[in-house]
Amino acid sequence: MYAEIIAIGSELTCGSKLDTNSQWLSRELESLGWTVTRHTTLSDGMEAIAEEFRAASKRAQVVLVTGGLGPTLDDITREALGFAFDRPLIRDPESIRQIEALFVARGRVMPERNHRQADRPEGSESIPNSCGTAPGVLMKVGLPDGKACLFAAMPGVPAEMRPMYEKQIRPHLMTSGMVLCRKVIRTFGYGESDAERMLGDLTARGQNPEVGITASEAVISLWVTARSKSQEEAEQMCSNTMGLIRERLGDAIYAEDDSELHHVVAVLLDAKNQQMALLESSTTGGLLSLWMTENESLSATVDHAAVIMGDQWLSDLAGLEHWVEDARRLCNGALDANQMNYVLMSSPFKDEVTESGVTIRRGWIAVASRESFETADVSMSGNLAIFRQRAARTALNRLRLLLK
Repeated sequence: MYAEIIAIGSELTCGSKLDTNSQWLSRELESLGWTVTRHTTLSDGMEAIAEEFRAASKRAQVVLVTGGLGPTLDDITREALGFAFDRPLIRDPESIRQIEALFVARGRVMPERNHRQADRPEGSESIPNSCGTAPGVLMKVGLPDGKACLFAAMPGVPAEMRPMYEKQIRPHLMTSGMVLCRKVIRTFGYGESDAERMLGDLTARGQNPEVGITASEAVISLWVTARSKSQEEAEQMCSNTMGLIRERLGDAIYAEDDSELHHVVAVLLDAKNQQMALLESSTTGGLLSLWMTENESLSATVDHAAVIMGDQWLSDLAGLEHWVEDARRLCNGALDANQMNYVLMSSPFKDEVTESGVTIRRGWIAVASRESFETADVSMSGNLAIFRQRAARTALNRLRLLLK
């Protein structure tokens, strides 16, 4: 069963406001077993909105619309619904009474222009708005092929839209006939292309379960979505696919929930009653220390942390190419002088411009214990923030693998 979401408002298309309604509604619909196939954002233009309404009715069984129900002349969602399906507007008496009562409760006289908010296409239902002056509209559209599409138009203000959806729209959407199970696997160490290659046919479109890949801050997340007519079957389908992912990605998987990599490392350290030290320069720029001080349980796994920038870091450093040998010496000294079990360290970074004009940011990380010393070249081109996130997570991931 397919659903679409249409957000209306020139303030959205020009970028002055962000459409958060569509994201929220998608999650709500997916939780009921609906498959959301399209988000559309339109400016306040009658022809374009009506055309999109007609097209959406042929693609989906449910279309949720937000915005364009205000009292001003540019609020034309009601008119566009009527125009799209040849239904004249009628003024709903009960809506008039509710809008007037709201103004009375606020100690104000209702302006004449607010009367138009009580209009609705013939054959539709007006949906009371308990939080504002704009009633919603619920309208079923019959199609030539015998199928039908349900339109639900709601205010664009989230504080009005969400209660209206939860109390008065959601009950109409409980008949998708499908149950959805969605789980996530977090991985680190591969790019999107490499992960897709290793997963093979699991990521092919049109499958059930579906495996989606997203990349954010150097983390690859795999979203497994199964749909079935029973919760038990959906969960089993999800579990089977996650088992195949585990087989193919192995140690690259660090969590099967929303946990961040530093949370996973902290849990492993705490389970072994161990601690680490953080010695950072500009390659991670204090990011490890920032992450590991988010709360007390994280901080408890850190013996001490130091962030030193500039030339004072490794004063006898002959150059970045010699950093590894100096890092080994400093890590061993820190381990000998303190009670912690591991040291995570990052180098200064240095920008180099290649012959082709590409800037490569050079940097290293090290992970040391009393039994081992590992380094990784984390050099890359591109954004400084992504460089630091990738470097910091590389250090944490190396430690995670040592702790397993």
